[in-house]
Amino acid sequence: MSWGAELFEEGEPSIKEMKLALCETITSNGYVQIAKLMSSELGGRRCEIVCAPNTRGDLVGKTCVVHEYIIESNQYKVTIEFTNEVLLLGSDHLKRRDRTPQDPGYYVESENNGLNRRDFKSNEECQAFIACLSVEKEESLENDPDAKAKAEQAATDLLAELGLEDLEGPSSSASK
Repeated sequence: MSWGAELFEEGEPSIKEMKLALCETITSNGYVQIAKLMSSELGGRRCEIVCAPNTRGDLVGKTCVVHEYIIESNQYKVTIEFTNEVLLLGSDHLKRRDRTPQDPGYYVESENNGLNRRDFKSNEECQAFIACLSVEKEESLENDPDAKAKAEQAATDLLAELGLEDLEGPSSSASK
């Protein structure tokens, strides 16, 4: 949900009653924690701290992920990104800040037939890394104008090798 997932019904954002009904169904199937998370406004969401709690002005502008809504105190249990510090904050201290491709908070890359998650020390460091990737990609395309065609051909070859060439989309420019 930190990437901005929403519930839709017939192409429209779900209304509160539909969300509550879904949470009741989830609860009846034994997934109480997930239902509690979904039923709260910010549950599971990535947020930005917009107002400093007590004497913690250093937290303003930091991002966190909401893990739980505590009804008794009307607060959210959050984990601060990059430090993993756990705090209780009221909704008046938080503003939703979904992950985006330009502001993901982390980066997953494929290496040696496996996935590696790259974590950063700050949002700024992560955003700088993503910006560098974009520049490198643009430079790569500029240096090799046939890069896109080569990538499409490599994908076609891989599908053929796996016996999945019929999965190739209709927009493919590769010849069969």
